[in-house]
Amino acid sequence: MRRNLVLLLAVVMVLGAVAAGPVGAKQPLRGDQTMVLNQDMSTGEFGLFGCPELSWFGSIDIDGTTYGMALYPLPGRITGNGTILHYEEEWKVWTGEFTLTYDEEAEWYYLDDCQPGEYVLAGTDNGVGTFKGTKFRSNGVVEEALDPFADWLDRRVHQDGVVGPIDFGGLMGVFGFYGDLRLN
Repeated sequence: MRRNLVLLLAVVMVLGAVAAGPVGAKQPLRGDQTMVLNQDMSTGEFGLFGCPELSWFGSIDIDGTTYGMALYPLPGRITGNGTILHYEEEWKVWTGEFTLTYDEEAEWYYLDDCQPGEYVLAGTDNGVGTFKGTKFRSNGVVEEALDPFADWLDRRVHQDGVVGPIDFGGLMGVFGFYGDLRLN
């Protein structure tokens, strides 16, 4: 009987340790994204709001702090058939936020800075989007991570969201997306 009790306690301790996970294991890091497409759809050229190196720009809120975020096109890495779009891109999270200024003479908004602060996370991802359902998702890897995210280097990244009209920085109903970024 005593042997059975010791065995039962040992099993409970092992199962408890397995359920708790390894010491120091991280919970996924999550951020809410709001991004604007920086492409002139009539010409296909990037730089609609300035900064032609950016395909998308916007913000990401991580643990109550807002950071700037940008996506960068990789030439020749976008393919599609009119229904589904496959892409590969670079991404960066910046310490500062992207802001826009309205130019009264041009009657248009322009980005104040193409690199708002220092970047603290960067990587690449591969994704797929659908023009029918306006959804997208991508997966990749964190290739650079600086404080306060240094522990996230080489971790997996997942993004998903919905593409359509959004509001950002004084722009109302522009083409963009609301999404979710997770690091595991």
